[in-house]
Amino acid sequence: MPLEPVLTIGEVLRAALERNPELLNAVDALRTARVAERGVASTFLPQVSPFYATDRSRDSRQRTESYGLTASELFPFGTLVQGAASLTRVPGDAVENPYGSDYRVTLTQPLLRGADPAVTREPLRQAHRVTSSSERGLEVLRRRTVLLVYQTYLGMARQQEALRLAAERSERSVKLTEFSRARFQAGSLSRLDVLRAEQQEASAELALNGAGISVEDFRDDLRRAAGLGRDLRFRIRLPEELPLAEPEEQPATEGVLDRRPEALEVRDQITDSEFALRIARSLELPSLEGVLTYEAIGAGPSSGDALRPRNPTLLFGLRSQYGLNASLLYAQRREAEIALETRRRNFRLLEEDLIREVRRAYRRLAQAERDHEITSRNAEVAQLQVQVAQLRFEKGLSDNFNVVDAENLWNAARLLELDSRFGILLARLDCLFASGRLDVTPFLQQR
Repeated sequence: MPLEPVLTIGEVLRAALERNPELLNAVDALRTARVAERGVASTFLPQVSPFYATDRSRDSRQRTESYGLTASELFPFGTLVQGAASLTRVPGDAVENPYGSDYRVTLTQPLLRGADPAVTREPLRQAHRVTSSSERGLEVLRRRTVLLVYQTYLGMARQQEALRLAAERSERSVKLTEFSRARFQAGSLSRLDVLRAEQQEASAELALNGAGISVEDFRDDLRRAAGLGRDLRFRIRLPEELPLAEPEEQPATEGVLDRRPEALEVRDQITDSEFALRIARSLELPSLEGVLTYEAIGAGPSSGDALRPRNPTLLFGLRSQYGLNASLLYAQRREAEIALETRRRNFRLLEEDLIREVRRAYRRLAQAERDHEITSRNAEVAQLQVQVAQLRFEKGLSDNFNVVDAENLWNAARLLELDSRFGILLARLDCLFASGRLDVTPFLQQR
């Protein structure tokens, strides 16, 4: 059977950021947002459309042809320029000037409703916000993926260590059963001691079986998180230290809003609401537009003569309208005001929640470090108790009750020490994530 490859935490993390399904979906969403933003930006570029039209007369059976182009451009400050130029050919012997041209350029500028440039630029701003939101969402998912992979990797390492402890316990239980049976046959132990040893052996076998299943569960979870093959067999190597050190609690809480992408997104949502209110107020105003139009026509026996504009006209005027029922516009403004106040309130609450999250993470770290000190001493005492109980049993000074009891206490103490040791690494990870200092790059550079 070929030896299973060893996957380090760095290799698993690099694989996860390349193959994790959720990350790939987020990357696709970001690419879609960027394409959509370019599409919206193109609406502020000159729009030119050539055209050609033809019509046949039923009486003369002659064909009239028209061709030309239309052009327009919407500027970010609200000005709209529209233009059209066409050349028409009307065939026939009786037509003195078969060619005719028509030119028209119109400039429209909102003066009240929509005069705020934010109204015109809103589609472009919203498209850019979707892109920035997708970028932040991708960064949050990258950090959460690092956190998930590290937690799963450490979980598998913890279960492998628990499997080793369970195997050692099972081996000791088998020896205890054999020794108890030998003393029973020699008449120095009762049948109850043999049954107690057999029960201890069965309990150890159950723990060994459960630990093996848990290792495979974590292996499957790690395959899923890292995008590895579903049947890939591998081993792992426990990382001794994290690539980043968590700061002290006070520096960690300061500026956490500027380091957490979630907080930056909520802050931008407040800006969205401010723009929505600004636009709603602008749309409540009466519609008043200034219109400047240039018109000219041309005619001639040839297309060249017809293309020379004649009789140019320059017109300027105002165009206005206002609906008598403004309830909808008023409701939209009030909705925008309420939404803005709601988002500001939620942002203040988020700031407090993030600081609470950081403090909670540091409390868990302090608890894990203290627990590890206690469980380490407890495991040493429990080991000494097992050694004493085993020695007394082997010398025939007692039955196996004290051995079984001490063995169970030692196993529980070792598992508690194992949990607290891994709990420190997990708590440090939580501190880095909660404080917004979980930089992905150093984690990817691990070997």
